[in-house]
Amino acid sequence: MKILIPNLPFYHFRNIAGCLETISSKVDVRTFLWETEQKSIIDVFDEVSPDLVFLHENQLDGAFNILCKEFDFDYVLVGSKEPPDMGKKPSAVITSQQFEANFRDQKNIMSLLPAAKVTEIHAAQERKFLKSEVLIITGVVPNTEEVLDSMRSLGQAYRTKIIGDSAVPIPNYLGKVNMLERADFIKSAKVLVDFGSYDYLDAAYLKTAPLLKGPSPPPLGKVQTFSDIATLMARVDSLLSDSVNLKGYVEGIHKEVTCNHTYYHRCAQIFSSLGMAEIANTLLMFLNEELLQ
Repeated sequence: MKILIPNLPFYHFRNIAGCLETISSKVDVRTFLWETEQKSIIDVFDEVSPDLVFLHENQLDGAFNILCKEFDFDYVLVGSKEPPDMGKKPSAVITSQQFEANFRDQKNIMSLLPAAKVTEIHAAQERKFLKSEVLIITGVVPNTEEVLDSMRSLGQAYRTKIIGDSAVPIPNYLGKVNMLERADFIKSAKVLVDFGSYDYLDAAYLKTAPLLKGPSPPPLGKVQTFSDIATLMARVDSLLSDSVNLKGYVEGIHKEVTCNHTYYHRCAQIFSSLGMAEIANTLLMFLNEELLQ
């Protein structure tokens, strides 16, 4: 089976492609990453002739409508609204929970929960020069005064490193890092404080203690949450000062993530919904046999 995935800045695409590439020797799957800025959709279909395509809703245009008439393929749509009337309907739709009602005529709808990006982080190494007591990754973190005050408090009280695409006016901010560096930063930290970017799942996978800002429980039910600076500092103090508490907390969170909340699980969910049980089962078997050793 030939699967075409556009190389777009959406984490679903990147992580689905990474998971599929790791099982290529175990099941009949060939994954092609499509550089959308370099090749048109018509050109890439002429070259690959895919059996299954992942597409963003913005890619459903006149050219795609032509391809629907000329090629035999299925596609999975990532979007937030009912697609226009094309030559064929998507075999599945990936959306967010708040947009599910927009797809009244679509049966196979999935709201994928956040997940650990295993293929991006599984080779992470603990490095002495990256070690920290507290790590913060800015990513999509809102630069509100409340968040900045929390970061400043952490930076003043602990050996804190801050990395990520969004610069913050705090001395602990080190700048942007690449995917591999990010993984090593997480692996080298004792506690990761997540202000809303779902980095806590990667931290849990790598056995770094995650704390999540907010009163509502995340998909990973055991993650400790906080709603103010005093509570945050107390949680960090508790983890850093009690090695037994820290170890037990980390082990429990890690187990829950590896059993339920990785992109291998999300990818398997997609292919199971498409009726491709062999691919779905192979993804989960690979996770259990290779990455959890």
